[in-house]
Amino acid sequence: MSFDWLSDAELDPHPPFTWLTACCFDLAVRAVVRNAEIIPPDFRLEPGTLVVSNHLRDCDVPVLTAALCRRKGLRILNPLPFCAAREDLFRRGFVRDLLQTWPRPVTWVLGRVPLGGLFRILRVQPIRRIREFTFGETLVALRTAGFGASRPAEVLCARGLRELAGVMDALPDRIDAIDERRIGRLRLAHWGLRRLRVAVLRALAPAFRATISGQIGRLVELISTGRVVYLAPEGVVSRSGRFGGVRAGPWQVYRRCAKAPPVLPVALSYDPLCSGRMRAIVAIGKTIPSIGAECRRDFDARLRVEILRLSAVTCSHLVSRFIAVGPRQFTTRRFAGWLHHGRRAARDAGLTLDPLLRHVTAAELADERLAWLARRDLIVPAGSGWRNRWPSGVEPAWKTPAGVVSYLHNALDDLATLDSGLAGKLAP
Repeated sequence: MSFDWLSDAELDPHPPFTWLTACCFDLAVRAVVRNAEIIPPDFRLEPGTLVVSNHLRDCDVPVLTAALCRRKGLRILNPLPFCAAREDLFRRGFVRDLLQTWPRPVTWVLGRVPLGGLFRILRVQPIRRIREFTFGETLVALRTAGFGASRPAEVLCARGLRELAGVMDALPDRIDAIDERRIGRLRLAHWGLRRLRVAVLRALAPAFRATISGQIGRLVELISTGRVVYLAPEGVVSRSGRFGGVRAGPWQVYRRCAKAPPVLPVALSYDPLCSGRMRAIVAIGKTIPSIGAECRRDFDARLRVEILRLSAVTCSHLVSRFIAVGPRQFTTRRFAGWLHHGRRAARDAGLTLDPLLRHVTAAELADERLAWLARRDLIVPAGSGWRNRWPSGVEPAWKTPAGVVSYLHNALDDLATLDSGLAGKLAP
């Protein structure tokens, strides 16, 4: 009997395991995040499609995959995409290194979880990203390239020597004499290649290019054989809330395919300034049969516009704008008026709106969001209204409510670039 609970089961080496793992992740995502999906009524994920989206949080891929695959009961209706992920996730002991502050017995057990096998079942493909290449991995690359017998001063730049001297009593005579157990957290420091001299970096470059080219080639092969591939053009999670520069990966995959693959733009938005579980809004666009771009610059610009146009404006975006640049004292009525004005301006500019903004009145949203902001001490009662206590200039981040306000304020600025007059209309 054929296994039809997975739409492309005939192409999968272990369809029951893939189906079970995908369903578990889907259920976990829906237990932690409230998904709202904006999907064309006739949506179907066609084989051989390249899917692209923005990248805001580490949970983006499970959230996006749950929307794309369209689970109906026990059946997964669309193909589970192959996702490109940072190469070090496949390294044995990655979880142990990531959770170093946890109790040692726990990290010891988690460090032995075979993540590589799990990721293969979930169709995750490794891709080397220079940012995540650690100092420890750099030392391994140096030994492989024949620099093991070199003195540290001949290989490392001033920054690398300074940091290494700060964790060791004395610098060893040879690179291969550096004991990675003695350099502590420096072993896990990102941007490991920035600790090298330029001449040494140039010597390592051909091997790095060959590795990355092979990984890109694997993604091209998957698309050419009818599989779906997902890439985040920015490469890394946005630290500021703004859409980052588009990396070379999508263009390399696209241009190396024998036939230009269809491109499906997808956008994620989050609505975290609310009670209960955080809301995630996934907007799926229409498949672009072919992007007629003659150069990478035009291709990257098209991806950016398509993804930003789909990125939903949420109530949290509008709340953040009001808190960041609005009056320091205000009434509930004025706040509700701003929410009504902001969503109308975004709609008139052709931006995608969170379904919540369409179906809930501004007065109801104002009461709920103000109560949440007060519980987080971002606003306090003042007479017949409220006083804004948000610390101006706080760094954008997901860790604190104040940081989230900065993050989403920046994100709304990015969306406002799609319409020349929208920025002025979004000033409270």
